[in-house]
Amino acid sequence: MKKNLILITLLFFFITSCGYKPIYSSKKNNFDILKIEIIKESRLNTLIKNNLNNLSNKDGEKKINLIINAEKVKSVASKDAKGNSQLLVMSLSIVVEIYENGKKKSEKQFSESFSYSNNSNKFNLSKYEKSIEKNLKDKIVKSINRYLISF
Repeated sequence: MKKNLILITLLFFFITSCGYKPIYSSKKNNFDILKIEIIKESRLNTLIKNNLNNLSNKDGEKKINLIINAEKVKSVASKDAKGNSQLLVMSLSIVVEIYENGKKKSEKQFSESFSYSNNSNKFNLSKYEKSIEKNLKDKIVKSINRYLISF
């Protein structure tokens, strides 16, 4: 018991003294997103727009505009002998165009996909698909943030 307490205490002091800082909690982004345009109105595009607005740093040196186009695709990966779907795949693809001073600077596509089993209870399947979509969206927004920081 004493060994565990000593180990935890040493680990605590080591972590606090090594300069550890969470990456996404600091507002050290060097960009200010002035405007985000979405190509087509959808719930997914609106959620991504709101998440990207939260990443903007008003004191950032780079003033950029973004055009985003998000697309969600659900497809059947495999079927059973009766023709019922067994394995489904959800893919999110987001194309981001970056404009600085009215000139197109970059365009990049971000995509993530996830495979999951079909469920006979459609309500539970719908809830599960929404959580998958949220997780995929969060991964892509983190990737976009890393890209914008390095841009």
